[in-house]
Amino acid sequence: MMRRETIVSLVFGLVLLAPTLAMADIAAGEFEKAMSKYMETDAGKKALGATVENYFRQRQEEMRKQREKDQEQELEDQFKKPVSVDIGSSPTRGPKDAPITIVEFSDFQCPYCSRANQVIDQVLKEYDGKVRIAFKNLPLPFHQQAEPAAKAALAASKQGKFWEMHDALFENQRQLSEEFYLAQAKELGLDIEKFKKDMESEDVKKQIAADTEAARQHGISGTPGFFVNGVAVKGALPFSHFKSIIDRWLEKKA
Repeated sequence: MMRRETIVSLVFGLVLLAPTLAMADIAAGEFEKAMSKYMETDAGKKALGATVENYFRQRQEEMRKQREKDQEQELEDQFKKPVSVDIGSSPTRGPKDAPITIVEFSDFQCPYCSRANQVIDQVLKEYDGKVRIAFKNLPLPFHQQAEPAAKAALAASKQGKFWEMHDALFENQRQLSEEFYLAQAKELGLDIEKFKKDMESEDVKKQIAADTEAARQHGISGTPGFFVNGVAVKGALPFSHFKSIIDRWLEKKA
C-alpha cells in the first residue's frame, strides 16, 4: 500500500493536468477542496491512475538499475577476494590441473538443478580440458527424494560410477524412488548388495552432512549454487553468465 505522503505528492502532481487551477491564486484549503472534487471526476481518476502507474514504473526501473549496480560491485569484490571452497572427497570430472574449478552445490530432485546441469554440460564442452567440476550434495528438506538420491549417487561413486548415476538421476527426476536407484545400479553393473549397504553407510551420511555444512558456511541456502574459481553463481543462470566469469579468469591467468 502507498504511503500517505506519496499519495499527496502524486495528487499535487496532478495540478499540471488541471489548467483551471492556479496555485499562486488559490488558498491551500480551497486548493485541497478543489483537488478532492477533481479527483472524484472520471478525468481526475484517470489522471491519478496514470500518475501512480508512471511513479511505480519509474521506481521499478530505479530499483532494477540499483540491483544491477550492486551485483556488478559484488562481482568485482569477489574477483578481488574469491572464496576458497574445499573440494575434499567430492566427485570431480575434468583435469585436476584445469585452470577453472567449478564447485557445484546441487539437489537431484530440484528442477532448476536439472536445468543447470545442462548448462554445466555445455561449459564442459565449450571449455574442454580447461574446466574441472566438483559436485557437492545439498538435498533440500522439502524434496522427499533428494537425500536418498544423493545417497544413491555417492554409493555408486564407491564403485566408480558417480557421474553415470548423476546423469541418470537428473534425466529421470520424476521417477526417483528406491526402486529406480536399484534398477539403475543394476543397469550400471554395480554390486547391488554393496550398493545398498553403501547407501545407508555412515560414510555417505557424513559426506552429505559435510556438503550441507559447506554450503551453509559459504552462504548457499538454495540450489543450484556454484563457485567458479571462488566467484559465486547462485541459481540456474544461463551459459552466458558462466562464460563471462570463466573468460575473465582465463584472461587473468593468460
